[in-house]
Amino acid sequence: MLWRFSANNTHLYAGAMLRSLEPPGEERLSAGDEMLVEFSDGVAVSGRLIEVEPTAAVLQVPVYRTLRQTTVAARTWRLVPGGEPGLIRVQKRLPTVSAQSVAA
Repeated sequence: MLWRFSANNTHLYAGAMLRSLEPPGEERLSAGDEMLVEFSDGVAVSGRLIEVEPTAAVLQVPVYRTLRQTTVAARTWRLVPGGEPGLIRVQKRLPTVSAQSVAA
C-alpha cells in the first residue's frame, strides 16, 4: 500500500513531524508498504516501511536531492505516534542497512 505524508522540512531529522495526507480510516501501516513523503520544498520521495510495531515503525528513505540540489543521503528512521491522529514523529536515526549487506 502507498501512504502519503507531508514533512515540516526539506529533510528528516529526530523530532521532525510527518502529517498524513490520507483520509482517516481503518487501514494501518504494514511492513513493506511504501511511504511517499512530500517535503516542505515540494520534493517528494518514496521510502519503504521495513518494520511496523503497534507503537513504532522503521522507514528507509533513499538518497534524494532537495529543490536547491542538496543531496540527502539514504537514511533509516524510527517513527512513533505524533500525539494526535494522522501525525507521526521521527524519533531517531537508525543505522542504514545497504542492499549489499542484506544480500550477504
